[in-house]
Amino acid sequence: MSDNQNKNNPYLEGMNFIQNVKEETEFERILKILTIPARSGIYISRQEIRSIGLSLGVEIPVKERKFMLKDLFLYAKQFGVLKEFIELLISFTDRKINEYRELQEIYPNSKNLFDGWINRAEKLKKFLENMKNEVDIYKKL
Repeated sequence: MSDNQNKNNPYLEGMNFIQNVKEETEFERILKILTIPARSGIYISRQEIRSIGLSLGVEIPVKERKFMLKDLFLYAKQFGVLKEFIELLISFTDRKINEYRELQEIYPNSKNLFDGWINRAEKLKKFLENMKNEVDIYKKL
């Protein structure tokens, strides 16, 4: 697209798309996985994030979910409770998986729909468990 076409396009005005593409860090990828239900299989609300924070002993201010989770990760790392934080996320994911299974029993026609969400949530749980194991590995180094 030429610069003249960019100027005529209100969505690209003053921008060159390729120059604005950023590589995401591993940490940003983790936050994205946790905050996008289509990827994680779960939705974690601001209130639920606050509740997890309170379980760690921190009262996190309400803001965008991604930033709340980021703050909790940083807090957990700084105070040496990262493993406990990840365990809380795993427990939360387990509760969501159980809720989906209960809904499948109540509404048998929705089984296929919930199977997709359960599969994603189980992949998230495995991802979090691997992350928790990595915390242990890095502590030993």
